[in-house]
Amino acid sequence: MLVTLVAVLCNGPLCLEKIVTTSEQSGITMTACQVNAQIGIAEWLANGPYHEWKLQRYKCVMGKYIPRAKPERASSQSGTL
Repeated sequence: MLVTLVAVLCNGPLCLEKIVTTSEQSGITMTACQVNAQIGIAEWLANGPYHEWKLQRYKCVMGKYIPRAKPERASSQSGTL
């Protein structure tokens, strides 16, 4: 079953959803995503174009995920990292 790791990144008040990886790309399972997502996202941020953005939150999603089309505003939610 397809698993998608999604990060919500913020730069000031602007936040974007980005797909970090899928099980098709990296072979992650839902359990591995839930346990190791922060490590994978840290490496992804350090080596990509979003290294100056802050991780607001992340989620592991079963199946294909389509990021929101519109950027969102930063908010204080309980899922914040």
